[in-house]
Amino acid sequence: MRNWIIRVAACAAIAVSAATLGFVAGAQDSKPEPVKTLKHNQVARVGERVISAEEFIQRLLERERLYTDPDLRSAKWALDSLVMEELINLEASRIGATIKARELDEEFGRRKTAWEAEFKAINDAVMEQQRKNGAEPKPYSREEFLRLKYNMTPAEFDDNMRRAANTALLRRMVVNYWKFSTISADAMGIYMRNRNQLEDVLARIKNGEKFGLVARQCSEEMQTRQNMGVIGTVYPKDGTLSNDVEEAFWKLKKDEVSEIIAVDFGFWIVKKTGEYPANEAPFFDQRPSCLDAPDPTDSLYMKWKNSTLAGERYTFERRMPGWDCQAGQD
Repeated sequence: MRNWIIRVAACAAIAVSAATLGFVAGAQDSKPEPVKTLKHNQVARVGERVISAEEFIQRLLERERLYTDPDLRSAKWALDSLVMEELINLEASRIGATIKARELDEEFGRRKTAWEAEFKAINDAVMEQQRKNGAEPKPYSREEFLRLKYNMTPAEFDDNMRRAANTALLRRMVVNYWKFSTISADAMGIYMRNRNQLEDVLARIKNGEKFGLVARQCSEEMQTRQNMGVIGTVYPKDGTLSNDVEEAFWKLKKDEVSEIIAVDFGFWIVKKTGEYPANEAPFFDQRPSCLDAPDPTDSLYMKWKNSTLAGERYTFERRMPGWDCQAGQD
């Protein structure tokens, strides 16, 4: 039921690996204090676009209507979705990514067909249960179901779905173009809190032991311990690695292991296991490939957002009471 909805706001999805690595590796690197321009009842700014508290509240309430997962109904996801939609629009304008009417109609049609099939499956299950209970089968009407489930009229629901289709097409073009046109590499890592112990681990690897097997035995960071050292595919400044680790990683050659890297709470060694060059063709030439590629995962979408903001092409500022300030505080 929620497949199409989960792609509506394309919120920063649950990038567990990035969050975990960032915390343990000490991703809270010191940065200059940004200039503060936002006033009361303004919660974020992306470029010149200011997101008001009213917009944020409206988006939060919309998500409460559309989602049952508590995480996806949170204030964080609501604000992230607004920020990332604005970034998508700015990047789409910059690279010339526009949606053709035919493409939007086709995407909307696919989503509506998929939803109708899911709605029919729900009604079939409801009527089957009614039969088992000895009651006369009575399916939901579309209008009744939408009112009960989302407190929406059919017209509101279709409008929401069309906007979701538009967002998905822009996201597919922009994020996939970034993916294709940005250098990337596969990363592995081992984290330990004790430098002497990590020195012993590094010596074992230099003496020929498999990085993944040693990571499974010794890494004190959950993802790399469970996944035999695998961090995954990383892009420059995508938020996966802390600044010090990232700087060392991009200096490595393929299959090379770094020396020990000190971070806030411990130490890392990382290995580059694959390299993927950027496709330097302009967006116009890559547009068909971007649209034909799968929808970007939420994890990739978050990496795109982090990399885009880190590139400083667009200024970004946030003023969220409870996170960045107290209510009414200048």
